[in-house]
Order: sequence, then structure tokens, then C-alpha cells
Amino acid sequence: MSAAASSSALLRVDKVTRRFGGLTAVKNVSFTVEPGQLFGLIGPNGAGKTTMFNLITGLYVPSEGTISLGDAPLSGLPPHRITAGGIARTFQNIRLFGGLSVLDNVKIACHLRHGATLIASVMGSKALRGSEAAIDATANRLLAIMGLDRLAHETAANLSYGHQRRLEIARALATEPRLLLLDEPAAGMNPQESLDLMHLIRRLRDEFRLTILLVEHNMKVVMGVCERIHVMDHGESIAEGSPEQIRRDAKVIEAYLGAG
Repeated sequence: MSAAASSSALLRVDKVTRRFGGLTAVKNVSFTVEPGQLFGLIGPNGAGKTTMFNLITGLYVPSEGTISLGDAPLSGLPPHRITAGGIARTFQNIRLFGGLSVLDNVKIACHLRHGATLIASVMGSKALRGSEAAIDATANRLLAIMGLDRLAHETAANLSYGHQRRLEIARALATEPRLLLLDEPAAGMNPQESLDLMHLIRRLRDEFRLTILLVEHNMKVVMGVCERIHVMDHGESIAEGSPEQIRRDAKVIEAYLGAG
């Protein structure tokens, strides 16, 4: 397994444990994600994967251990500070502003980087108009990249499931992250949509110079996209390696992949 002390790592998870009363959801987990890497976090239901995402993004605080983005410790920071520091995520259960338009869902996230000051907003200044124009341009560009530009004025709740997944990714990208966490992005997708998602993830990594951490149960997506994979079971790390190494790992086969 990779050591959490890697000097070049963008994300460091070092001996992290999270307890909920008498339940230990994550126990002594360590891994690093290098800049530009497509990194998978897999395991059976209840393995602790989403808990780990919540720890990285500040929804939970580690009971023990540390999490860092580059040289900056994250543990104890509120989620909005972590987002401002360069981490964005999607959710296993889609969390869009369902009553707003597709475009407005993305524009809201753009305000993290492009928002005008309070005085500029009150005065309706030239700076405000420039900021709003920049937000419109950014949001429309992201929708075009995600293939949603023709749906910009549709209500988000009326989109198909696959389009809602894409909109959630677009909204995350609007915060201009360095690290993008995707929580089961292929859930509910048919084989063609899953294949399209694989191409999209690679494109986003290359075009936006992102590092991507992926939780996913679709093994075709995981094995086809990820360059390195970390496997958890019952809250603990059981393996890490390349896709080929993970396919052959006896512990992983027993706990998750199965002999077939």
C-alpha cells in the first residue's frame, strides 16, 4: 500500500479512524493520491467509502489521524472552507436544486470564485456586471462540456437520471477544484451511459488538469478508468495497487470481486 507520507501527493489520508459511538466506520486507513491521478476507492456496501468521502470534505471530523490537501491540513475545517481550498464532490444520492433551472444550478456554484463584493452588489456597479457576465460564460461553457447546453433552461428536477448526474458534476466543476470526488457517478446508468461516463472522466481530468477520486461499484468503469485503486472492507484497508493487481488480489476477490 502507498505510504501517506508521499511528498508529492495532492491528497494524504494518514491513519484515519472515525467512530460513531461504539461503531468504528473507518479504522486506521492511509492512502495518497498524486496530482493528476485517477484514483479509485472500492469495496462492498458498508466498507466505509462514503464515510471517507465525508471525512475528506469536512462533513465528518476524524476521531484519529489526519487528512491534508497538499501541505494544508483539512481535519476540523468546515465544508465551505474545504471547497474553497480546492475540493469538490458529487453525492451518491443526487443533491441538486431541483426547482431551479439547469443553468442556475451551475451559476450558484460559480459564485465561489466569481462573486462580487456586497458593496458592488448593492450599487449595481460595473464590477458586478462583469462578474455576472463571467459567471454566465463559465456556467454555459461547463454545460456545453457536459452535453447539457440545450437543457440550460429546463428545471433540474425534470432531467433524466443520467443528465442529473452530469449536472451535479458540472456544478462541482464550477467551484474550480483541484481534487474532484465522484461518489458512484455510474449508479443507475445503462452500459452506453457508463461507457460515455468513462470517456468523460478522462476528458475532465485532462482538460481541467484535475485529480479525481472515484467511489464506484461498476467494476467496468473502475477498471477502465482508474490508474490506482484502494480497496476497503468493514472500514479497513485490504489492498491497493493497479487495476491488474487488484483483479488478482486474493483478499479482494474474497471480500468483493468474487471468483467469477
